[in-house]
Amino acid sequence: MKQLWQQRVQQHHKEMLKYSRYVFNEFFMIAIFIFIGALAYSYSNVLDTLTGQLWWAKPLILVILLVLLSFGHWATLLQDADTLFLLPKEPQLMSYLLAARRYSLWLPAAAFALGLGALLPFQAVATNLVPIDGLAIFVVMVALKDSQFWLQLLASYQRFQRWQVPFYLIAASVLALSLWLTPLAGVLAMVIIEIGLRWAIPRWLATAIFQWRAAVKNENSRMLQLYRLINLFTDVPQLSGKVHRRAYLDPLLRLFKGSQQRTFGYLYLREFFRGTEYLGLYLRLLVLGAVIIWFIPLWWVAAIAGAIFLYLVGFQLLPFYQVFNENLLAHLYPVPQVSRIRSFQHLVQGLLLVQALIFALVMLVNHSLVQWLLFTLVELAAVFLLTLVYFPRRLQPEK
Repeated sequence: MKQLWQQRVQQHHKEMLKYSRYVFNEFFMIAIFIFIGALAYSYSNVLDTLTGQLWWAKPLILVILLVLLSFGHWATLLQDADTLFLLPKEPQLMSYLLAARRYSLWLPAAAFALGLGALLPFQAVATNLVPIDGLAIFVVMVALKDSQFWLQLLASYQRFQRWQVPFYLIAASVLALSLWLTPLAGVLAMVIIEIGLRWAIPRWLATAIFQWRAAVKNENSRMLQLYRLINLFTDVPQLSGKVHRRAYLDPLLRLFKGSQQRTFGYLYLREFFRGTEYLGLYLRLLVLGAVIIWFIPLWWVAAIAGAIFLYLVGFQLLPFYQVFNENLLAHLYPVPQVSRIRSFQHLVQGLLLVQALIFALVMLVNHSLVQWLLFTLVELAAVFLLTLVYFPRRLQPEK
């Protein structure tokens, strides 16, 4: 079973590596670095305004730590066929599950390290905690996450099905003990809890039966969330698109009816509104870009980030041009190919103009009128450069 786990991990890493070059592309990384820099700048300005110990600092840290604790899921990498082919191996399954528990700890531990590292300046300014206390709190967080994975393992054997509320109550108590008394008290409490779990779990699981379907369902749900995140940047074969009627958008479709030259404009807009892949991708990147721009204090940095997100959205929409390539009837329409390219160009241009307008509305909230006008001009220039110069060249081979 350990060999099977190693094979699954290698396959998983290979798949994630394939998608990583699409997710962490250069333009997205530039946008992320700009966002992190702007956030750090704002964070530094906020810290400069804080003086002395604040009564609300530790409660805020406690809430942030509980939010961090919810990050990361138990990755079993089980597959649908395992419910049949691994059933005879159930007595040896525990070694597989324990390896999955250890593997699942790495990503949350990294997130805890980053989160606690970001909290250190605030902790030093607004509380009586010292930097070495952050290390003890990190140990407490990792131990709590390990305990959470143990409880998830028990739930897979029909033990402690409703563990979430008691777990977070105990986690809040241990973290409060670490913040208000001493972090060493939290470490001691977690040592006792971990020893108790490791003593009790073999006895609880002695006669338990592994729930294969529930475990596979949970793993499929975890991977579905991951694929949806990846789908923000590239197509994922594991996600099948669905069609929705969305009758409330019909008035927009009527703008393209009754004109032969607008045939493909109508078809593209209809497919975009009624599908889920590209519409969902557009909306998610739109919201993500608006949130990042909201937190950027410098208008010119926000303008660069907005232009990058305009490029990302437009670039992700380019494959949509080929959506009718396998539809034979679309090739029989008495419409020239240049009309199809122009219709797609107008669709992308309209979507990017809406995106630029929303970005401009976000900027209007916390920037001056002059800065807003400059930002809007930059975004409009980016839209027209992309749709009139760059994207037509990318579609040239399709002519």
